Amino acid sequence: MGTYSHLTDDELTALRAKLVASLTDRLTAPTAASSSGRSVQYQQRTQDLRDEIAAVNAEIDARSGHSAGGPIYLVG
Repeated sequence: MGTYSHLTDDELTALRAKLVASLTDRLTAPTAASSSGRSVQYQQRTQDLRDEIAAVNAEIDARSGHSAGGPIYLVG
């Protein structure tokens, strides 16, 4: 059971779209602002969003029957 196993397929797709839009916004938004001689900078921490997107994608893949693991190598 994944973190998002309680959501429907449509809710998962909508959540993934929302998370990707949030990631895109965070990556393209300005990281500094200044006014009246004061300025502020903030960091673009995207790892949490990327982890959530990966979890949603894993749940979607599990429901559609895709392999959750990597490739299987045969050594002989």
